[in-house]
Amino acid sequence: MNLRVRRSALALLLFVAAVQAQNRAEFPWWNSPVVADIGLSAEQTSHIRQIVRSYRNRLLDARNNVQKAEGDLEDVMNDEHVTLETTKPVIEKLAAARAASTRVVLEMDIELRSVLTFDQWRLLVRRWDEVRDKKTNQLALPPE
Repeated sequence: MNLRVRRSALALLLFVAAVQAQNRAEFPWWNSPVVADIGLSAEQTSHIRQIVRSYRNRLLDARNNVQKAEGDLEDVMNDEHVTLETTKPVIEKLAAARAASTRVVLEMDIELRSVLTFDQWRLLVRRWDEVRDKKTNQLALPPE
């Protein structure tokens, strides 16, 4: 029983770490003015570029696989006769493609995070929040 509790706690900890590592502003921060704000060294910048390059093809493949699976689902949904039985394989394909895509992004995010100091990370998270808030405010409807 104790081992089961430890495994559950470890799984929860890994999940929380992965969620926190996500790029909450959803933009390539390594190619944005945010980089100047967090004070990356030349070595850090070089390492980040190497990581991004190493993931480029995997990210493109993952995105394409998701788009193909979404297209397959759209085709099935537009058929005249749709049943859960005929749709299940397409649903499974899309779920697996999305999971694989998320996995690739999270792996890259973790590698990128490992290049930053803790202070740089905290500053980057703050900047992501600012960018996200700015986008949210721009999308808000003007008062009447």
